[in-house]
Amino acid sequence: MSLTKRLVILAGLVGLLFYNATEAQLWAAIVNYQLSWYKLGTPLAWGVILGALVSLVGLRSFERWLEPVTFIALSLLTLGLTGSAAVFAAHQIAGLMLPPMQLAATGLGIYLFGYSYARFNAASARKNHSKRED
Repeated sequence: MSLTKRLVILAGLVGLLFYNATEAQLWAAIVNYQLSWYKLGTPLAWGVILGALVSLVGLRSFERWLEPVTFIALSLLTLGLTGSAAVFAAHQIAGLMLPPMQLAATGLGIYLFGYSYARFNAASARKNHSKRED
């Protein structure tokens, strides 16, 4: 079994732990971390911005970390989405899905960081390559 499948299965099982959380525990997490539907987009935006910024600054040593970052992002995304489904199945209240959805948004933000980093590196490499041909 590949590492990706193992991480997805493990994160999915851990995500089901949200099924056992009580409404009071979930509301406490929402209040303590000041979660809101608006804040779900914040990790996505920061992922794109920081990935592009790191690429534009010229940190090429990050390329060897793209695969582990993708695994971490996949695990957090699976954990959050499984947890969200479990919370909704257990409590039938969409507002209680904020804590696991924040984990999923963080995972997607980390993935977008690596994606934007790779895309900006590819664009700058193409630009440098076309300059050399001219």
